[in-house]
Amino acid sequence: MGKPLTKEQIQLKKMRRLKSKSLRQLLLYRFLNHYGYDKGEITAIAIIDDILKLIDEYFLVSSIDQDLHHIHYGQLVWMAVPVDEYPKKGKSIAQTRLKPVVLSFVTDDDINHISHGFDSKTLRKKRLIRWVDETFEQGALLTQLDLAILLGVCDAVVSQYVNEIQKEGTLLPTRGNIHDLSGAVTHKREIITLYLEGYLTPEIAIKTNHSAESVDRYIRDYHRVELLWKHGITDLDQISQLARLSKRVAQQYVDLLPEKVRKKISKNKNELDFDQKNSILYSSAETEAGSAEEQPAEG
Repeated sequence: MGKPLTKEQIQLKKMRRLKSKSLRQLLLYRFLNHYGYDKGEITAIAIIDDILKLIDEYFLVSSIDQDLHHIHYGQLVWMAVPVDEYPKKGKSIAQTRLKPVVLSFVTDDDINHISHGFDSKTLRKKRLIRWVDETFEQGALLTQLDLAILLGVCDAVVSQYVNEIQKEGTLLPTRGNIHDLSGAVTHKREIITLYLEGYLTPEIAIKTNHSAESVDRYIRDYHRVELLWKHGITDLDQISQLARLSKRVAQQYVDLLPEKVRKKISKNKNELDFDQKNSILYSSAETEAGSAEEQPAEG
């Protein structure tokens, strides 16, 4: 009886088994066992690589946005919401424009991961990051539900993965983050923090994977809340009504106010009627920050 395999040898064996499940390996098997080819494995591999190159160059299987794409081994096409397809109240996914994106479902890096021991959680998180980045680069966004079905886990597990990844400092361009669909404030916090540190809109957009328009919108909404707070309007219902934000979103912006702003409340807090409070936002419109050229006001 042979010596038992070590754990490392077992993992390497598993990796080789998966790597053997490829079109390249299938063609090699056919050459050596079905086609009467007798020139040896090395020459057969050279011929197969040339055939695969021809397939790669000429076998176009999808047309996405008038740009021809190859679907390679290990890839798949998925439908995602375009970045510029913004949500609206009462707008279902059936009423939302979609576009196909090509995802690297299984890569050599995934297979190589097995050689270090099959840590499924780490592998899933790596694939999750790859898929949202690939989708965003193609001008679309994945939801946590998309990621759940792709990973074969429930969306609660995906939510846990997303939170863990973002706590490490990586803001994921999911639809919940980019289109502000989730209850999380990670993207708001990062955008407003960068803004208060003096970064301009183009820089913030690059750092946070957001469009310049989205960044400006977050900053404008933040300044509405900040302005109302500075004038002594601290009631959440009033802030929500005057700033035209939901109470949940209004609270998120209140939570982002610097401590010095929280403490600096107008002495006229109890003397403003509704019209005066409402006029605060309009009278200060010309000084409201949020564009690429403007800096945050000192509190």
